[in-house]
Amino acid sequence: MHRTLVVSLACLATLVAGCGSKEGESEPEGSGKPPANMCEAVAPVVPKDWKLTKTSVGAGTAKTDCTLADETGRTHLIVGLKEPKSGSVDAAYKKLCDFYIVNAQEKDDERCTATGPIKLEGSPAQVQRGVRMDRPEAVLWLTFQTNDPDIAAGAEDVLDDVESALSEG
Repeated sequence: MHRTLVVSLACLATLVAGCGSKEGESEPEGSGKPPANMCEAVAPVVPKDWKLTKTSVGAGTAKTDCTLADETGRTHLIVGLKEPKSGSVDAAYKKLCDFYIVNAQEKDDERCTATGPIKLEGSPAQVQRGVRMDRPEAVLWLTFQTNDPDIAAGAEDVLDDVESALSEG
């Protein structure tokens, strides 16, 4: 479990190195800018019964990364929203889906998804999703893992809710 989390965080850190947001910006909601604090934006849409009470916000003043985990660390959700420093969002999205989300089973111009084991017999259920967003113009990366079959059953819906909470419709 820890190895997968470390690998996910290392990949996210590598993606962060190529992308970023302007420091010190704190825009109101509806402005098309990333939330000032990702954990505050994401936490309300995560079901309370998941008990993801441990939070960790990304380094720096932008706080556009967030990790939510349960007490054991066996269930966690990592969310990162990055505006490309240079180049296009399309290029950043393509890089995420082609390089960081390994073996994506579903991919189109807006979203790519890779799912891990379906059965939870000794190995965690995993979902990774990359989303090309228009408002804010950025790339969203969601990584989720759990050993709990009840939580795993609702994971895709919750990721949809997180995505909706971070985008403007």
